[in-house]
Amino acid sequence: MLESDASAQPRRRRWQPKQHATDPEQSHTEVSSRQPEAAQPDMAPSGSAVWLLGRRCVTLGLADGVVQRFPLPVEVKSGSRAVRDPLHSGAVLVLENGSSRVWRLALSAKPLRAEELTDAAEAARFRSSLGSRLLSCRSGQALFVTGTPNQGAHTPWLFDLETRCWHKLPSAPHPILSSAAVASDGAVIIAGGWSKERSCHGHVQTLHLQTASWTISAAPPVPWRRPGAGCFAGGRLHIALGWMECEGQVGSTDFRMLPRNGAAQLARTSSSRLCIVEPGSRAPLRELAALPLADSFEHSGELYMIGKQLVCIGRDHVQAFDLQQESWRTLTLPQELSTDNSSSWVKHCGSWALACLT
Repeated sequence: MLESDASAQPRRRRWQPKQHATDPEQSHTEVSSRQPEAAQPDMAPSGSAVWLLGRRCVTLGLADGVVQRFPLPVEVKSGSRAVRDPLHSGAVLVLENGSSRVWRLALSAKPLRAEELTDAAEAARFRSSLGSRLLSCRSGQALFVTGTPNQGAHTPWLFDLETRCWHKLPSAPHPILSSAAVASDGAVIIAGGWSKERSCHGHVQTLHLQTASWTISAAPPVPWRRPGAGCFAGGRLHIALGWMECEGQVGSTDFRMLPRNGAAQLARTSSSRLCIVEPGSRAPLRELAALPLADSFEHSGELYMIGKQLVCIGRDHVQAFDLQQESWRTLTLPQELSTDNSSSWVKHCGSWALACLT
């Protein structure tokens, strides 16, 4: 186990729903080495994409293609999850794959700092996995995790950053592991999900944090396998669909992965597409566009609203969709992101922890 520089843990208490102010805007430091990628200034969102793996951190400026590389003071395991820390500028929060351990990495500090936020007991509350989505909620005061493997596929967890304790929340009607999830206005909206027993589904479910109650959207379920990620834009839920296609039942001898989606595939046969869902209405899902590079947005992809663009950060490309011009801009990832020592399964799903600093 790695040492952290965390001080004595705060006094524990049971979590109670609280009202908080809106998240403060965050900034990111300038970076130094340039990626040879032509950029269109009028189409470029501001902010930086962040990838974490092992003791490496790589950032990519979304406006200028500038790349920066950092050595990390701690090791980030393959398949871990990361999210921007809204209350600490230039910092990310990391959920370790295979445990419930949480780290805060101060990427803008010199030297970089790492603080473990969980003690030994809290780090062993549950076992997260590649399919456990990590969200910031309650105006940056808490973290939300969408399910864990096996019997935990229906169970969300909430980490209170003040008390540094995990809280088990009411189970969802349908599995929420391997789903698209967003937090907004005291609620978490989750599209799709998967469990070993029930396979994939396309229901849209909302957990109201104040009342700890679930509702299911009356709209038709999402028709394609496994939504990859989600975000809010203009009061509507945007989701990117992009998990790999498979056939047969999970756990059976006939289960196998199909060839990864490629850019040459027809849009109707590719699961990688950008869509709009309105959870509060009966309106069906509306498709915006197919991702130009479908194979780059799979299990670990993330979706962010930056300015007027939806930015899809995937395994081997970054793609930005302009909502007004309905056009795409793509950036190739730094070369070092294509090489790691992870297993073939982890590589296929995505081994790097992703985040976005704006």
